[in-house]
Amino acid sequence: MCLGGGRSSPPPPTVKEKEAEQEREAQEEVETEKRVDARQDVLEENITRKRKGSGRRSLLRGSGGGIGFYNEYDN
Repeated sequence: MCLGGGRSSPPPPTVKEKEAEQEREAQEEVETEKRVDARQDVLEENITRKRKGSGRRSLLRGSGGGIGFYNEYDN
């Protein structure tokens, strides 16, 4: 007849295990920081690429602009 389930708590981590865990966490933080920087760089590149082609365009000769300046009473 078994009573009490025989499970014991795991032994406390050793100094080496603690150091290894801290090193792993530090490495993960560095990699996360690199990913954030890379995303920011890509975002900045996309913004500059979009801005590059947006020069001054004519509102009157464009396909969709200029209707706001149309005045039906002005002959």
